[in-house]
Amino acid sequence: MDIYWIQDHEKKGPLPEVEVISMLEAGLIPETVRAWHVGCDEWVQIRELPVMKEMFDRKDEEKRRTMRESAPGEDGELPGPEEPGDERSMAETGEGSPEAEAGVVLVVPYPYVRFLGRMADVMMHMTVYLALLRLLGVGFQPGLLPGTYEALLYICLPMTLIEGLFLSTLGTTPGKSMLGVSVRDYLGNRLSFSTAFRRALFVMVLGLGCFAPTLTMLALFFSWWWVRRFGFTPWDRRLGTTDVLNEPLSFRKVAMTVALIILCLQIMYFLVLPWLPDMEAYVQASSQM
Repeated sequence: MDIYWIQDHEKKGPLPEVEVISMLEAGLIPETVRAWHVGCDEWVQIRELPVMKEMFDRKDEEKRRTMRESAPGEDGELPGPEEPGDERSMAETGEGSPEAEAGVVLVVPYPYVRFLGRMADVMMHMTVYLALLRLLGVGFQPGLLPGTYEALLYICLPMTLIEGLFLSTLGTTPGKSMLGVSVRDYLGNRLSFSTAFRRALFVMVLGLGCFAPTLTMLALFFSWWWVRRFGFTPWDRRLGTTDVLNEPLSFRKVAMTVALIILCLQIMYFLVLPWLPDMEAYVQASSQM
C-alpha cells in the first residue's frame, strides 16, 4: 500500500508502507504528520491510517508492557534479571532503554547542504587529481578530461573507492564533515564498506553522471527533482541510508565550505594553466572534425 504524507508543508510520497514504517522508526517522519492512502476518505494522523494502526497498537502495547515490567513489585523492590548476565547484555545492546524503545532520531539536512558537501568533496578530489598529474610531469592528454573512458578509471573509480572508505571508517567525508553531516542507515548505524561503496557508486552514476558534461547536468536535475518530491535521494531509498545533520548548521560552516570550493577552483585553474594552449588546440581540432 503506497502512502502519502505532509511534512514541512510539502506533500511527500508515495512510498510503500514498509519504507514508511522504517522512516517512522528512524525518526525521519514524525508520528504527528497527516497522511493518506487509497481507501481513506480524508487526511488523518499517520498513526490513524488503517495500514499503520496495527503497528502503532503493537508499539503502544510494548511500551505498556515495558512500563509494567520495570515498575516496582509489591514488596517495593525492583525485579532483577531472570538470569545472570541479562543485565549486562541489556546494557550492551541497549534493549529495554528508553532510547532503544523510541528509536534513534535522525535530523536530515536540507538539499542545499548535501549539495555543498558533495561539491566540496568533488572539488577537493579534482584538485588532488590534477596536483598528482602535475607532480608526475604528465602533459595534457584528451583522455584525462572528465567524460572520457579513461576518466572513468582515473577519476571516477578512485573517488568512489575513497568515498566508500571514508563513509565506512569515519562515517562522513571531508566535505560533509565541514557542515557537520554524516551518513548512517535508518537505525543510525555506520555503513559497512560494501554499502558505502555501493552508495558512492550510485552517487557517481545517478548524482554526478560520471562527470560527463551532459549527463552531469541531467543527473543533478534528476537528483534535485527526486529530493524535492520524496525528501531523500534515490540511492538512500535503495540502500536504506540517509545524510544526518549531527549539529545545528551555522552560517560560518556554510561560508567556510563555499570558500573551500572557490579556493579549489582557483588552485585547479593554476594547475591546468600550462595545459591551456594544448587544450585550446584540441578544442579547435575537434570542432573542425
